[in-house]
Amino acid sequence: MKKITRNLLLLSAVSILTVGSAATVTAADYQTPAQTVASLTGRPVSEVIQEAIDSGKTYGMIAAEAGKLEEFKEERLNVKEQILDENVENGTISQEEADNILEDIKERQAICDGTGAGYGCGYGRGAGYGRGRGGCGYGRGRGACIY
Repeated sequence: MKKITRNLLLLSAVSILTVGSAATVTAADYQTPAQTVASLTGRPVSEVIQEAIDSGKTYGMIAAEAGKLEEFKEERLNVKEQILDENVENGTISQEEADNILEDIKERQAICDGTGAGYGCGYGRGAGYGRGRGGCGYGRGRGACIY
């Protein structure tokens, strides 16, 4: 009986680790804004992050200075579309909600100059993708340009 219980616990632990690893791999597929700037400018990510910290520039400003703002916005939009598609697939949000969010993002990206001021490139502030308000994840609140 002890052997069966031990094997069952081992199997459960392996299953949990496997599922956790798959979720980590999925999350790792999305580039951060710093990674996007780095790939567009051919610079190391650590250098881009350090410039943002030292200068107070947004990643959008760094991309704009390199003449890559439009490419940066396009890449960030692709990431957001992937996240929205995944959330629709997982049942977190409806396709209609995803379409509305994407429309809002595109409207704000059109006026985003990369400075982070006013309405702009982002859709709320926060790491989550829940249904929060006032920018908690992909809530309905309008966030400032977060690039």
